[in-house]
Amino acid sequence: MEFAKKMTAGFFGGEGFVLQALTGTGEVFVKAGGTLIRRVLRDRETLRVSSGCLVAFAEGVEFDVQMMRGVKNVMFGGEGLFVTTLTGPGTVWLQGQPPQRMISEIASRVPSGGGLGLGVPMGMG
Repeated sequence: MEFAKKMTAGFFGGEGFVLQALTGTGEVFVKAGGTLIRRVLRDRETLRVSSGCLVAFAEGVEFDVQMMRGVKNVMFGGEGLFVTTLTGPGTVWLQGQPPQRMISEIASRVPSGGGLGLGVPMGMG
């Protein structure tokens, strides 16, 4: 196991401290939500992503978790307080629908205010 480089990412990043390192040969199953994107980074090519979108990266890819700058980005960006910067060379895998984003989307569509929440007319009398 490896630990995130910055302690604040563990407290506020939503993804926690621990990264799982996998080595050797064979197959591995990794959970991802939405579209799985495989991206090959060239030497010193940089990619900045929402921390929740990162699924995995190959050995040789450098990573850094940074706090989002700017009050407007933090308040209205919708991606959380932290972004992850990945620097090649190597392969990274990203998910298009992180679990927390999916839960938020579902929750925003659940009717509030009580009742059955169904659009079924009910006859009275």
